[in-house]
Amino acid sequence: MTDEYDQLILKSLSGTATEEEQQQLARWMEQSQENRQAVEDYRKVWALRSSDLSTFDTHTELEKLEAKLDQMHGTQKTLSSSRSIAYKIAASVALFTVGSFMIYQTVFRTETIVKESGSEKIQFSLPDGSQIWLNENSRISYRSDFADHRDLDLSGEAFFEVTHNPEKPFVVHADKSEVKVLGTSFNVRAVAGDMKNEVYVVTGKVRMSEDDQAITLTPGEQGILNKEDHSLSRTTEANPNLIAWKSKQLIFKKASLAEVVETLEDYFDISITVNNPDLQKCRFTSSFKDPVLEEVIEALSIALDINVVHQNKKYTFDGEGCPG
Repeated sequence: MTDEYDQLILKSLSGTATEEEQQQLARWMEQSQENRQAVEDYRKVWALRSSDLSTFDTHTELEKLEAKLDQMHGTQKTLSSSRSIAYKIAASVALFTVGSFMIYQTVFRTETIVKESGSEKIQFSLPDGSQIWLNENSRISYRSDFADHRDLDLSGEAFFEVTHNPEKPFVVHADKSEVKVLGTSFNVRAVAGDMKNEVYVVTGKVRMSEDDQAITLTPGEQGILNKEDHSLSRTTEANPNLIAWKSKQLIFKKASLAEVVETLEDYFDISITVNNPDLQKCRFTSSFKDPVLEEVIEALSIALDINVVHQNKKYTFDGEGCPG
């Protein structure tokens, strides 16, 4: 976090921030869970400020505090974001007393945990017992006290099986959208560069929102946020392969070739070009468990009389096509 936002947070807490600065801080908080956590840590520490600062020596007391913390944490060099923030506040506004040390330590124990999948899909449990399947090249971050504050950030795609807790809603911040549930299973796709965010519900009920808009989704429904016009929409005709990456199963029921191509490109990370537009009218029905690309392509070729040419991960489909 830069000094610019340190100052913005302090001005906001002290009531001296302008309306423009408040809006700038609000936009920064929306960017990530880490940013929201930083502001929350400032607020917690701000509440510990001393009412009598006449005899408080910031430099001396900060050195004492650092020495005690180093003794407790040994030779650890890396500080949590909240610990670093607290130091800056102490040095900037001299709001602490040594008597606040135990409360201060409680604040330090909150850290940000990050899970990244890289080139492989991963599965893991959250502190509240919820299960997450993280698709390739995706990232999730959450606080170490997640069981008390069920709030996380997602970049990429993930499937959630959320432990039911009516007292503590489970909130996923995904790019420009927010998904809020009590206990359910659903898929969220929010990939950087895509022009839409998608939520697909398998069980339970999900609230998807963006700014002052919100829709409620039930099993089998898909919510879509268009990033261009910021519109939210719902469909009951969701692609059955939206969670194929997790289920490892492809299902096509009278699907147009255009739909099949889009699904295969996404699932196998390939590129397909269809030369004859009339081919797009063709319909394909089949299902594949643990699909193998060559087997799916061969089935398509036979069923729709398609000529296939491929080089590396690029495929070209050609043929007479199907009547409208």
